[in-house]
Amino acid sequence: MPDDEVKFWDSSETPEFRSWLEAAEAIVGTENVQHVLYSNLAGELQINPIYTQGTSEEMPDSISKGIGLRSSNPSGNITGWDIRQRHWVADTKSTNLSLLEDLSKGTRSIELVLEQPGDSSFEELLTGVMLNVAGIGISGDTGSYANAIHFLDYLSNGQSESSANIFDLGVDPIGELLIGSLEGNEFESNLELTTELARKVGNEFANATTIRINGLKYAQTGADTITEIAGVLSTLVAYLRSMEQRGIPMEAAFKQFLLVVSVGTDQFLEIAKLRALRLLVLQIGKACGQERFRIKIQAQTPDLLISRDDPWVNLLRTTVGCFSAATGGADVITLPTFDSAFGIPNEFGLRLARNTHLALMEESNIHRVIDPAGGSWYVESLTQDIAEKAWRKFQEYELDGGFIQQVVTGAFEEQVRISRDNFRSEVISGKKTLIGVNAFREDLATDLARDPYPIKTQSRINEVLKYRISDIESTSEDV
Repeated sequence: MPDDEVKFWDSSETPEFRSWLEAAEAIVGTENVQHVLYSNLAGELQINPIYTQGTSEEMPDSISKGIGLRSSNPSGNITGWDIRQRHWVADTKSTNLSLLEDLSKGTRSIELVLEQPGDSSFEELLTGVMLNVAGIGISGDTGSYANAIHFLDYLSNGQSESSANIFDLGVDPIGELLIGSLEGNEFESNLELTTELARKVGNEFANATTIRINGLKYAQTGADTITEIAGVLSTLVAYLRSMEQRGIPMEAAFKQFLLVVSVGTDQFLEIAKLRALRLLVLQIGKACGQERFRIKIQAQTPDLLISRDDPWVNLLRTTVGCFSAATGGADVITLPTFDSAFGIPNEFGLRLARNTHLALMEESNIHRVIDPAGGSWYVESLTQDIAEKAWRKFQEYELDGGFIQQVVTGAFEEQVRISRDNFRSEVISGKKTLIGVNAFREDLATDLARDPYPIKTQSRINEVLKYRISDIESTSEDV
């Protein structure tokens, strides 16, 4: 052994798995091993009691020059992730003051939640915001194309050096089709307009995306990890087909996507989920002739997990979500505030959400290692398992006409309904434990006074989109 080599572990001294299993069987009984020592997650994922070096196949070990297992870009997130804070636009003046306060104290970009298309003045909203430094994302449940056009008109009318501006337009026709805020007879024309807009944005702006692939919406309606990733992949392919048909090169097409996925409270599952997603997106890229490319991934804790009961527990949930997203290598991370179940978050809620990021980044320094979970036999095995099952479901979608067909026929909505009902049943029965919901639940209700959200556009599944874990007990009689 060279003098400068440090050997931390001698594998020759490690007991074989067979020996461990025999000892475990002697304690719990051979017939009880599967029931006692193994556990199941949604999406037919299984957690083993122990992982060894041979548990998973060898995974690629190098940092890619584009999206891959280890990161979404060559340097990983060693300069820190993009802290993106959501702001609902109720009053333009107060929203502007709030987002400027956020940006001055550590937030790196802003997500503007616009519920009604074209009713907000970007000139007033973004006064004082340097768009070549602080990115702007747009989201909402309807009118995403109209909002994007409105924003681009604002840039062309009042901004200099606009080609350097950073923004995500958030156009989401497939997501709107899913929830029913975009009618089926409008979808094809909307998709064509979106594709042409992506061409324009790609030609004129270096740091912008056009299309938001919203896996967060799939998770909010009930999709488990496997179904969410498969839906994201199939949505990506649907958009790529549309762009290819209209002559947009694949190299340019991939740059126009923001992939948004959910992160929950199972930290290892969420870390593996992000790693698996990147592997599968790379697989799609290779099928399109793109070996190396960049694509931006945003992770966010879904509103489903933000409870109205004992809202302080929400801080724990979002901290785990942020840690998982950062460790898994998300480029952009957004956390709902602890008080967002009560209405538009106030300055205190925004500050706590912002400081959750900053404490993990500036004090814990979890961004200073690329893929810190890499090499863990458990995480590597779980990454592989998620990738295999999600890819299989994605292929099923494609063989059955693609994701748009799944949405139009209602097949995807039915899948997530079953998954949502199973989740609810597990919580009610106690099979799945959620602190503050079915364990250590606060008996005294907390009522925080917050300004109401703007009226949401009605959609076919609006009640599902507003559903939260604190609503589970009140509906338990139905199960």
